[in-house]
Amino acid sequence: MISCSKNRILSLFLVMLLLVSSAGVASSAGDVKPASTFKTSVNSSAENDLYSELSAQMELYNENFDNVPSLVQRLVGSEEIAGRIKLNNGEMLYVTLLMNGGKVGDFYRYDTPNDPNSKFGPTITVESDEDTIREILNSDDRLRKSVEKMNDGSLKVEIEGFFRKTVLWSIKQLYS
Repeated sequence: MISCSKNRILSLFLVMLLLVSSAGVASSAGDVKPASTFKTSVNSSAENDLYSELSAQMELYNENFDNVPSLVQRLVGSEEIAGRIKLNNGEMLYVTLLMNGGKVGDFYRYDTPNDPNSKFGPTITVESDEDTIREILNSDDRLRKSVEKMNDGSLKVEIEGFFRKTVLWSIKQLYS
């Protein structure tokens, strides 16, 4: 097991949360593809698939869940998080995270702007581009970089509910 500080775990989670929208190259409309385990090191250039890299980050987050601050655990709780990322090749990457008690229960991609498996719709939506996501993944302090990107508008996070909005505001204040 990899040992990580609370700040690194929180950073990984926010990357996961905020970058949720990084999925792989789209295939056929409505085709849902579950994430597979990514075996290369987390920031390896040997694997250029952003979706695979994010899958690895989510696995790492779950493995180190005990180190995740309770503020973050409460933010994501049992939410449906939708991600939309514009890839450098011009295609869109659509993903969904289904959280369960603060942990990632399911992470999958699909080919349409709306998740064909969603019953109620996402409570958190994240939009960005591939360069922004990769910049966050390559940062030494991913949480601060994520907040910086939210503040400059290149990482957009829409949240439903007063409590969740307040928690995100608190995270932005603490890590600006």
